[in-house]
Amino acid sequence: MLKCKLLLVAVILSFGVKAQEYKYHPIFIYNFSKYIEWPSSNSSGDFVISVVGNSNAYKEMLSISEKKKTIKNQNLVVKKCNSLDEIEKSNIVFVTKSKSITAEDIQKIESQGVLVITEHDQMAARGSHINFITTQDSKIGFELNTTLAEQSGLKVASSLAGLAAKTY
Repeated sequence: MLKCKLLLVAVILSFGVKAQEYKYHPIFIYNFSKYIEWPSSNSSGDFVISVVGNSNAYKEMLSISEKKKTIKNQNLVVKKCNSLDEIEKSNIVFVTKSKSITAEDIQKIESQGVLVITEHDQMAARGSHINFITTQDSKIGFELNTTLAEQSGLKVASSLAGLAAKTY
C-alpha cells in the first residue's frame, strides 16, 4: 500500500515538472526572437507565434504576450493550433511533444521563413531550427540548427549559438 502511494506521488510530481516546463519555454521563445532576424516579408503586420499541441504551452505563451505585447516593434499575437494545417502567417511555430511532426512537415513550414521550435528527440538534427532538450543536469536547454535556419531565410546571432547545448 505504501509503495502504491509513493508511486502515485512520484507520478503526480513528474506531471508537475512537465507542466512547469511550459512556464519556461515561452520565456525562452520570447528571448530567441531577440537573436533572430526574419526575412523582410515577415517584418510587417503582427508577430505571430503559433503553438501546436499542448494547451498549457499555449496558455503560458499567451500569458507572456499579455505582458510583453510586442516583438521587434510588431504586435505579439499567440495562436493555438490543433494541427500543422492550421498554421497561417506565423513568425514562430512551437510544436509541443503532444503533436508528432516529421522533417517533411517542417520543410513545408520553413519555406515560409518561419522559425520552427520543437521538443522532440533529436529534432534539431532532423529538421527543426530549435529543439528544447533536458540537459544532463536536468535543466531546460536547447539545440540549434543554424544551417537550416539560414536556408529558411533566418539570420541567427552567433551569441544565441553560443548558448545552445548543441549546434548543427
